Amino acid sequence: MTSYANEEDFLKDQIRSNNLAIKFIKEKLDDLSHHFQEDHISTKDKIMNIYLQGIEALEEDSELKKERIKALDNYS
Repeated sequence: MTSYANEEDFLKDQIRSNNLAIKFIKEKLDDLSHHFQEDHISTKDKIMNIYLQGIEALEEDSELKKERIKALDNYS
């Protein structure tokens, strides 16, 4: 388990982790278009929507963490 000197370091590490996850998901989205050329039952769309929701959730989480970092900086 990683220990952090302070909350800000932890939050920054979580933002980096979110960015890595977003990059991974975007690569999977690119792969998806090759696997489902013709898709009459919307399987591709369903998978894409889940991936996009995941990206959105990670981006929102990162924004919250950035706001917390700003609050910590203002508090110091």
